[in-house]
Amino acid sequence: MVGDAGHTMRNAGLLMAQRGFHVLGVTLFAVLVPRLMGPALFGRYALLISVSLWFALLNAPGAVSMLTRSIPRFVAANDGDGLRRLATSLVVLRALTGSFAAVGYFLASTLVLGEPDRVAAALVAAGVLCCTVGTLSFALFLGLNQAARWGLGDLLHRWLALAFVPIGFAAAGLRGACLGFLGVELTVAACGLWWARRYLRWRDVDLSRRHLGPHLRTGMHFAAGAVLMVFTQRSGETLVRLSTGRYEDVAFFGLAYAIYLTIAQAMWQFAVAFAPFLVTLLERGRRDDVALWLERLLKYMVVGAVLALAGMIFVGRDAVPLLLGAKFHAVAENAVPPMLALLTLSVGMTGRLLALTLDRPGATATGAAIELAAFWLLGVPLAMWAGSLGACWAVVPASALHASYITWRMRRELPFSLVHAGRAVALSLVFAPLALLRGAWPANALLWTAGAVLYGVLLLKSRVITTDEVVGLWGLLRSARPTDSPVG
Repeated sequence: MVGDAGHTMRNAGLLMAQRGFHVLGVTLFAVLVPRLMGPALFGRYALLISVSLWFALLNAPGAVSMLTRSIPRFVAANDGDGLRRLATSLVVLRALTGSFAAVGYFLASTLVLGEPDRVAAALVAAGVLCCTVGTLSFALFLGLNQAARWGLGDLLHRWLALAFVPIGFAAAGLRGACLGFLGVELTVAACGLWWARRYLRWRDVDLSRRHLGPHLRTGMHFAAGAVLMVFTQRSGETLVRLSTGRYEDVAFFGLAYAIYLTIAQAMWQFAVAFAPFLVTLLERGRRDDVALWLERLLKYMVVGAVLALAGMIFVGRDAVPLLLGAKFHAVAENAVPPMLALLTLSVGMTGRLLALTLDRPGATATGAAIELAAFWLLGVPLAMWAGSLGACWAVVPASALHASYITWRMRRELPFSLVHAGRAVALSLVFAPLALLRGAWPANALLWTAGAVLYGVLLLKSRVITTDEVVGLWGLLRSARPTDSPVG
């Protein structure tokens, strides 16, 4: 059942386990690929890939929101035929529009960004088409309350890239790396279509406005926010390139932001996994329960953000140069400001989740516009002044402005408390005196561990997180079992 808390918690737990493997894949990729390519060439590759994601993701804006709200209705009505008709039609539609997105990417990369290797640009453009289809195929599982299956798409991307891109680069340089990117997207799209095959029936394709119109309007209501969010997350490399003119700074920013984005995406996947469950609670009139779950999710994300920030300060500054190599030493300092932004990001994500639950796309779009405008208005002068580090610092106020707006806006419609999250932030000061003792990396790792243990004790002692709550959540995870398909 879509509204089952145990099933939702199980999927959220599996998502977090997947993110552990995802982080491992990111780490191995960062250890191998930038060192293999060097700062300048890696910066060029990173720019090509970041811009490709604009076109791939913008080709299906609002898809997650649309499927999260539309698919549960088919499941509740046990309408398997309607679900298959919608899913198949959307896949075909995205394949058609993805072709135009691929052409648009090729023109933008060669004519606007001035990429001289048109073969490399063409290979990435083909990857845009494949990514469009694969992203939609996996998003279908989120609407089916199978968030763990949805998260496999990202996990496949990371580990396949770890194999395909280095092999391609070793064989044919930048073109080979871009061919590896295409291989990743093609494989992921094939896996998504194969796993979703029971929800696809090609004879049921219906691209008429009468059929798709109501569903697309649901997605398009959230499209503006999705588009602006994508530009915020994927335009940093372009901002640095235009502001500094140096591919090395593009690489330094891109790697630092990738560390932040890996954790940010994990937090959002964890939060949005609860969307079908919260929508069901809301439709049953249980608004107080929705507020309670939002408060829980927020404090969990804040605790995770605190531990991640402390980890970067205590361990990351030593680990990043060791992993990436001396040429990338700037990444260690660059990563600290975005990790600080995880605190405000937690608040902003809670507001976004509530906006999705209440069907308030306007709040999402306005908040995303504020963040994008702040990032570029502050990022350009900061990058011109301090290079990639300046662009990284621009992430912090941009995220804070977004969180402030969307939290203020959404709490007017469904109030939820920020008290426990605020206490979790205040208790993080336990790390401050330990930071003064930083020295060699083994001692720093022990300091972070000691701080994390002490932080956990304080969270329990102050009842920000209670023992009963932890036991209850563990019971939900253990009692939940995999379920069969929700429709026949």
